[in-house]
Amino acid sequence: MTLRFSRLIAALLLALCLQLGLAQRSVELSGIIESQDPLAERTRVAIHVVDRDGVWGDEIATVAPVAGTFSISAGPVEGQELRAFRSGVVLLPGLQNEYRVSPDNVNFLQGRVNMYVDNNESGMFERVSDAFYIGVSSLDEPGGFFSLLYVDRDATLTGTGVTLELLEGWNVFTVRFPGEGALEFGVHQAVEDLVLTAVLP
Repeated sequence: MTLRFSRLIAALLLALCLQLGLAQRSVELSGIIESQDPLAERTRVAIHVVDRDGVWGDEIATVAPVAGTFSISAGPVEGQELRAFRSGVVLLPGLQNEYRVSPDNVNFLQGRVNMYVDNNESGMFERVSDAFYIGVSSLDEPGGFFSLLYVDRDATLTGTGVTLELLEGWNVFTVRFPGEGALEFGVHQAVEDLVLTAVLP
């Protein structure tokens, strides 16, 4: 009886750990940087949180590119103000605002991948001193676009002809164009073929 009870407790603890792990789910983004000019010294690739006005601000991750490539992850969200994930509240590539979110009590954050030059070597983007690159973030073969979303619980996103499951934590929403006008949607924990096209203003 004691052995069975011990096994039951161990199984419950394992399930709890797995559940907590999913709640802290992170995503990994990696790819290449395309630039006509050599990247400036102290160039950084970062993930910033986008506020309700569409302005990116708080930096939640940053890395230095290596030989024109990068790999960055978005981890647990702390100290960020989540907002209600209403149907159509943000534009998503391929769906725009024509989608529904369920259940009704999902809260979210949107992240954005940016590149900047850390002029004062603070290790973090500062609008006063640092220069940011202008460019497009896209997906390689087949081409497409992505959006980085954090949700505080599992959610279902439904659009015309598509149903996608978002898991609690960070998710990479993607749309790819395999050809002949077709759209291929997905939700991933890792995307390895990002292309950052970078131009310093």
